[in-house]
Amino acid sequence: MQRLSVSVIFVVLLLTCHAATSKGQKPVKSTTPLSADEIAIYKAVLRTYSGDKDVNLNVSVTTYPLDPNASTTGFDQPECLNGVELENLTSASNSYHELPAEVLPSKAMRLVDPKRQTKIVHSNDPSNTIRKGEPVRNAVEAAFSTGLFSMSEIVFDKGHHFAAVRYSFWCGSLCGHGRTLVFENVNGEWRNANRNCGNWIS
Repeated sequence: MQRLSVSVIFVVLLLTCHAATSKGQKPVKSTTPLSADEIAIYKAVLRTYSGDKDVNLNVSVTTYPLDPNASTTGFDQPECLNGVELENLTSASNSYHELPAEVLPSKAMRLVDPKRQTKIVHSNDPSNTIRKGEPVRNAVEAAFSTGLFSMSEIVFDKGHHFAAVRYSFWCGSLCGHGRTLVFENVNGEWRNANRNCGNWIS
């Protein structure tokens, strides 16, 4: 239980972009516009998560730093980065971007302020609403409808053939999941390489 609580707190800190990096520095907002590849990858993450369906999703307007040394990142999994040498790890672990609307593949998705959405998530936390008498099914549905979906910074290999990115969906203290995805550029299209980098769930 203690390990789970620590994990949940860690995720919340990442989602609100207030977590310190491994060097103890606050992440810095990048002034470099997202590249066409980065926009395509973020869009691919959302398509992968939604299964190409029009899923209502509250997407954080800011990314969060990708810490390559965090145990939940999964880079230490043998299959995750086999044969892939990532390049921009230092900058990705210390910065974040503001996402443009063009990353959204569906009109059912919307960009939200992560701090504001975090307050809404707290108010709809199933562990609280169920305790107040809300039926379990209703409580969970409400939590999912207001949950916060966040994506990390993207790291590329030197040839820009592969890219790694994390996502997190957080809907309460014991309600959430996430994983690391690796994408491969195939004939100019970024496709999920389906590599096992691990995931988390609470």
